[in-house]
Amino acid sequence: MRKRRVRAALLSVAALGLLPLSAAAAPAAAAPQRVPAGEASIVIHQGTSTGGKVIAAANLHCYPTGGSHPRPYSACRALTRANGDFRALESVRRPCPMIYRPVTVVAKSIWRGSASFVVRGYSNLCEAGADSGGVFDLSRRANG
Repeated sequence: MRKRRVRAALLSVAALGLLPLSAAAAPAAAAPQRVPAGEASIVIHQGTSTGGKVIAAANLHCYPTGGSHPRPYSACRALTRANGDFRALESVRRPCPMIYRPVTVVAKSIWRGSASFVVRGYSNLCEAGADSGGVFDLSRRANG
């Protein structure tokens, strides 16, 4: 009988907003969620400014790896080596055509609590991908 009164009193106090309802009820076991080590957003504009048409865009989540980036695992490895800083990405050696089709890349990330933001112009999409270690390569073709 006494237990019912105490429980009823707790529920009425919770109803008044003086005590959170979770304190009146038994706490539920929450499943731990993995927070990504880093997240990035990449947008590629046609032309020499951010005012050009968006020709590609992707989101990237690292560890656990996912998002809409066509090659999230290799992009996450490159960002890990650069500690999430787009300015520190290592270039990869690959042949690119000498065709001038300028693009402007806007990229931002949160990596282990630090933010990185870059706006950078390239002479074409291939140059953007090569200069960024593949992170800015958003083409759907196989890497080669």
